[in-house]
Amino acid sequence: MGSCRISQGVKGVKSTRSTECCVIIDVLRASSTVVTALAHGFQEVRTVTTIRDALGLRKKGYILAGERKGVTLPGFDLGNSPVEVARAAKKHTTKKMVLTTSNLTRVLGCCKSSCICSSLNITAVSKYISGKPVNIVAVGGSHGIVEDLGVALALAMLIKGMILDKNLLQKMITQSPAAAHLASIGFKTDVKFITAIDKYTIVPVYRKGKIISTAKTQRAQRL
Repeated sequence: MGSCRISQGVKGVKSTRSTECCVIIDVLRASSTVVTALAHGFQEVRTVTTIRDALGLRKKGYILAGERKGVTLPGFDLGNSPVEVARAAKKHTTKKMVLTTSNLTRVLGCCKSSCICSSLNITAVSKYISGKPVNIVAVGGSHGIVEDLGVALALAMLIKGMILDKNLLQKMITQSPAAAHLASIGFKTDVKFITAIDKYTIVPVYRKGKIISTAKTQRAQRL
């Protein structure tokens, strides 16, 4: 069984050893948005750190998704919202999305490769990385890191053959300061959506600015 450790943010990503598999968690909401997009038929998610770079990809056929401080960016098609992305997948023929966010895309910009984990696909990720040395990176943000640490701990326990009670994990997410902030600006439905533990069985993998799914996709559940 491989070693497992938990780190935080950009510093954590940069500490990833060449022998380790890096797993990045930003459960509220970017990890969850990425997982949902791929589960609902998007073929790739490009991640960029600047709004300008995202806007530049529109002419190449990308749907624009993003936020700053949780709020959808002006001129973008979607926010950083798994609920919006799931609904948009039914309407758009374009299956390429570009994402820029306050936290996750900045961390990914310092990363060579990683898996993306959310509460929505935690068991699938645990199976994908089983037996490998792992660096689990809890991203965190201006409203703390409680929810990301909760998912990181649950993932670490699964890797070691233990289980964190599902209700406890849901409470770590819904009772976090980040969840309270999202609810206050109108995204309570996203928080509720994200508490669906193991809704999907895909594993998004990031390499060179692009995220694709490398695990078998389970049919996305209807909203």
